[in-house]
Amino acid sequence: MVQKQTSTKGFTILSIAGIINKFLAVIYVPILTLLIDDYGNGIYNAGYMIYTLVFVITNTGIPVAISKLVSEQMSLGNYQATRRTLKISLVILALLGFFTSSFMAIFAGPLSRAIGWPEAYLTILALSPTMFFAAVSCAFRGYFQGRSNMMPTAVSQVIEQFINSSLTIIFAWLMLRYGYHYAAVHGISDAHQVKLIAIEFAAAGGTVGTSVGAIGSVAYLAIVYLKSRKSIIDEVDLQTEKFHVESKRVIARRILRYSLPITLGVFAVYAANLIDMKYTKSRLMTAGFSAYEASSLYGILTTQFQKIMNIPLVISTAMAATIIPSVSAASAIKDMGLLSRKINESLRAIFLLTIPAAIGLAVLAKPVITILFPANVHGWVLLEIGSTVVVLMSLVQVQGAILQGIGKTHLPTIHMVVALIFKVIINYNLIAIKSINVNGAVIGSMVCYALAAILNHLSIKKHAGVEVYFKSIFFRPLSISLVMGVLVLFCYKGSEMLFSGIIASAYWLNLISVSLSIVLGGIIYLFGMIKIKGITAEDLKRLPVKIPQRLIN
Repeated sequence: MVQKQTSTKGFTILSIAGIINKFLAVIYVPILTLLIDDYGNGIYNAGYMIYTLVFVITNTGIPVAISKLVSEQMSLGNYQATRRTLKISLVILALLGFFTSSFMAIFAGPLSRAIGWPEAYLTILALSPTMFFAAVSCAFRGYFQGRSNMMPTAVSQVIEQFINSSLTIIFAWLMLRYGYHYAAVHGISDAHQVKLIAIEFAAAGGTVGTSVGAIGSVAYLAIVYLKSRKSIIDEVDLQTEKFHVESKRVIARRILRYSLPITLGVFAVYAANLIDMKYTKSRLMTAGFSAYEASSLYGILTTQFQKIMNIPLVISTAMAATIIPSVSAASAIKDMGLLSRKINESLRAIFLLTIPAAIGLAVLAKPVITILFPANVHGWVLLEIGSTVVVLMSLVQVQGAILQGIGKTHLPTIHMVVALIFKVIINYNLIAIKSINVNGAVIGSMVCYALAAILNHLSIKKHAGVEVYFKSIFFRPLSISLVMGVLVLFCYKGSEMLFSGIIASAYWLNLISVSLSIVLGGIIYLFGMIKIKGITAEDLKRLPVKIPQRLIN
């Protein structure tokens, strides 16, 4: 039989893989910033915004729909249907991937001009091949996740990001040199203009790793499937109960019907981000910043704030991926007790993990930014103000997965669209105030996700038919996290004072102080939560690692 994992193990596997991925995704950013500076980061992220907007068409709703369908089929023992679902999914996603790749390549120029970033043309063009390989990868990932086997998804993500991180700096450097050569060949002598041209080429070069990483991912997933193929066929042959096997057309319609609302919801988020990107630069210029300064501020927002915020969000991404199959299965067999337990466990886990992360980021915002971006630390204010976005975005992501699992796939989309309207209005007005500038985008995100979380919470209570114990699963981690935050701050300041006469380098002094503070914070939070029974012995026993009995008691 094909490997199947418990929700806890699957969540742990995806979380570990996600943390590794985000570490790999962040570790090269300071080096890339030295090559292309904040202006180049603005171009790089503007191109990526177009890429992600097109990416969601093929790689968000459909994999979730595959996971949901396969998990329902598995819960009923209809193994033959799962194979057919994968085959149809591969055809659909391969076609969509080819179409979106071609679209990006052909319309790279018009797209870059439409968003007000003509400098991002080469970046969009370089990213276009990624669409096809990423789409095929998502078909396999959705299939394995539906079977509650998260390992192929986790390993493929790590392979993809490792290749990406390894090649990004190399190709950015090569293209930077080529950019200077290009300017010389074309007789451009103005030093500032030459630098800008070289940075445009370097930003595009930094995306080459994304395409190669996607190829590595799909190759690995195909190998895993081929190795599992015999056991999958045996599984179908040993199927005792006879089921009506739906036609390919019916399965394709079900995939598209499930995926469309999810895709529209994610598309709405990225469309709003795209609108933000388009007018952020113009609104900053309205506030009195030059075009170069506005591009640099946008680069700080997307690099120093958003990339770091994405690190703790791997928890909610992993939780969402694991909760959809289990909620779908419980809903399919109408086990309300199991459904209630899965919903409350997932929400409780999100608060347990994201609240201390948010407070830790707020307390250590400036030291963390100083470690990652020693040449430019302006983004720490954004991180300090917006740390609560970690909790809100994680909550919205898991709530969306719950609603998708019970078949209410359209509701998260509607809620997010309503919330995004408020975000756009807030961003547009606040960013144009010079003293607020890009902080306005962070404030808009906080309001947006808070509103979406409230609407999702009300819908879960109404449509899932279960009681969500919000108060009991929120305030315990919050109280201990606040205590932890104060002690972490004292630890950081104390470490600086203690080691200042021993460690001459300010960078290493900061790094050691931050590391000690994070370790202490983790210990304080764990034992504090055990003490007030926010983490129980049963929670610790469910972990995939062995916890000594004396610590549980």
